[in-house]
Amino acid sequence: MTDGFTDPHTGVLINKLNIADEDKLAEVEGNRFHFRLLEVLAGHVEVTPHNAQGLQALHRHLFQDVYPWAGETRAWGEFQATKSTSADKDGPGLYTMYFGSYQQLPAQMDAIGQQLAAERFLKGLDKDQFVARAAYYFDQYNYAHAFREGNGRTLGAAFQVLAENAGYDVNLVAQSHPKQYNQARDYAILRPTGNPEADLQPLRAFFGQITTPLPELVLAPATPVVVPEFLRRVDAMREVQQSQEPIWRALLGGRHTGVARQIMQGTRGVVHPDAQQPARLAILKTGAELLAQMPAKMEDARLRQRVARLLKALPLVTVVLLVVGPPLQAAPSTGPEQPKVPAASKDEPVQTAPELRRRGPKL
Repeated sequence: MTDGFTDPHTGVLINKLNIADEDKLAEVEGNRFHFRLLEVLAGHVEVTPHNAQGLQALHRHLFQDVYPWAGETRAWGEFQATKSTSADKDGPGLYTMYFGSYQQLPAQMDAIGQQLAAERFLKGLDKDQFVARAAYYFDQYNYAHAFREGNGRTLGAAFQVLAENAGYDVNLVAQSHPKQYNQARDYAILRPTGNPEADLQPLRAFFGQITTPLPELVLAPATPVVVPEFLRRVDAMREVQQSQEPIWRALLGGRHTGVARQIMQGTRGVVHPDAQQPARLAILKTGAELLAQMPAKMEDARLRQRVARLLKALPLVTVVLLVVGPPLQAAPSTGPEQPKVPAASKDEPVQTAPELRRRGPKL
């Protein structure tokens, strides 16, 4: 089984060049991407890559030579992105990172862009202030994870433009610490401590290393930070998503294994505001409440914290996120016809396409 962006016969991402080999596609894609990136950084292409329309336009420009779906979000292929990681070094091992709902992507990206605009696109900040806010916004955009492929590189280009306009040089695309970058980025997504300052600290440290003030930097008083209500709801849903795995793992193998399996089956769909979402959230709450009544399980401080954080976040998700409006249509307004692949149940385990290999760090 493949996702809607992948050729079901070759397992390779659908591309304009009819390349059926992953390594060849990665090589060609990398060369074309860097050529288009230079156009952006040289100022030959006007970009305002901070809301949905701007980020999609930037992605379209960067990958226009390779992918017919360049500029389309994950909604084009109904792809609910996930990724395995071991960035939480204090945890028991690999965890799964969950990204925002593809159905809500335009609203989510626009909300981030509105907050960023209210902070004057980070202009006038000293280095420490800029690094802290840049890490925050990078994490917000990364959690939205708008694109099936090229998300990190699109954000890298967007943040280079953002930084230059704010008086800083931040070269995310050419940075030479891919392992530190990947771990810091993933750690922020996982939210292991529940403390935003602590969870973003590795990403702030990374940005601090690659950020250099430009001569034209002009400092000004910082504007107050006001998080839009929509993004508060998004953060609550992120808490719900990242709590699922610790909870079903703790229940699995005991007398509540049936509940654990139900939670597992709903992990992909819990983020979608559809008719099944209330049931998925209800079974997750049941699992958390069962664990809360198990003294032996609650001796694990990290699990105890996860249960408490989930139960705190659920009311906001249940009461507010479900009534923000109907799901956005996944069908694109432009773009090629998608390949016909068998439909999958929304509650089936996540299906991922073969991971592409490329030269250099994958951003």
